[in-house]
Amino acid sequence: MCASRRAAGGSGALLTGSVINGLAAYGFIALGTRALGAEGFAPVAIVWVFWAFSAALLTFPIQHWAIRQMALDGHSGGVRAAAGRVALLAGAVALGEGLVALAAGRSLFGDGSWAWPAVVAGVALGAGFMGLLRGVLAGSGRYGAAAVAIGGENLIRLAAGGALLAVSRDPRLLAAALLSGPLIALLWTRGLRLDPLTGPRPSTGLVGAAGLSVLLAQVVLNGGPPLVAALGGQDAEVTALFSALALFRAPYLVALGLTVRATGPLSLRAAEGGHHPLRLPALVTTGSTLLLAAGSFALAWPLGPPLIRALFGAGTAPTNPITAAAAAGCVLAVGSLALTVMLIAVSSRVGLVASWGLAVVVGAAVVAGGGGLAPTARVVAAFAAAEAAAVAVAAAVLSAAPCRAAGRG
Repeated sequence: MCASRRAAGGSGALLTGSVINGLAAYGFIALGTRALGAEGFAPVAIVWVFWAFSAALLTFPIQHWAIRQMALDGHSGGVRAAAGRVALLAGAVALGEGLVALAAGRSLFGDGSWAWPAVVAGVALGAGFMGLLRGVLAGSGRYGAAAVAIGGENLIRLAAGGALLAVSRDPRLLAAALLSGPLIALLWTRGLRLDPLTGPRPSTGLVGAAGLSVLLAQVVLNGGPPLVAALGGQDAEVTALFSALALFRAPYLVALGLTVRATGPLSLRAAEGGHHPLRLPALVTTGSTLLLAAGSFALAWPLGPPLIRALFGAGTAPTNPITAAAAAGCVLAVGSLALTVMLIAVSSRVGLVASWGLAVVVGAAVVAGGGGLAPTARVVAAFAAAEAAAVAVAAAVLSAAPCRAAGRG
């Protein structure tokens, strides 16, 4: 009974932290757009996009790798032994993103100031650090602390942004505020000592495979509006799809925070189970996802457009069928996220890359073959098809592939 209460309490804290994190992110954007205007905020938005890529490549995979490693080892020694390699990976990503920002500075940010690539690189390093911080906290069972880290990161950015804008309404200062999020780690300066290594050094290859798969997943989930624009869609169509996805992605954003609660138990089940230890959870998740996607399609067809217009204003809602397909695709995205965590738990690097690699191929094929459809319809059909492909491949891998979770990679 106590264990179930602790589990419920940890999940509730993570849910609260995820919601606060999302609200603070919206608050930061609203603060910036109101203080700087849409044009002045544009370069800060570009830095935000780099941060989103960094979170996909570093925060999520490092976080779940650390949780899995600590669950299998029973201590944090393996994470400590591999921390140097993780830092090198984060440094490589930061350097790469910084060089891209430096080379394309004028086209991306409107000027050649060194501040932009410096902030981009710093944000990437912070993303890697936050993945390790959250992973160690959750891996040690401190879900309340992990929730504070999740929610507090963007609250600090919001406070720092407000303070810096009070000094000067300079977009570079607001972008620099994004560097302040990892300061939340100061709450645990004495409580994050890692154990010494007592076994073989763990592999970190899972971090790279998970990072690539999550990056592709984010491209599928967030790439619709710019793709509509690239295909010749009108500005109103781009805004309408952005509004629909902003609404229907909310459960996905909450689920991102809750996944840290599942990785450890799933990893232990995979390590202690038989040949297909996660087959049943994968099949249950897949079946539930398909049923919920069908239900969301049916509900969003009549109710989605008026709800979007009520939230975002007139002219912001797509047509009924596009709204319904977008809602179904976002439900499929939540299911694919859950299956991705299961693939991490069984250390299926091939499954991670294959599921999202095939999903991107399927989505691209729908876009290429849908020339008779309007741009938004093509993009939404490709989005839903890609998410469905990711769910199908991940479920197939978890049901058919031998378990490798007893290993350390």
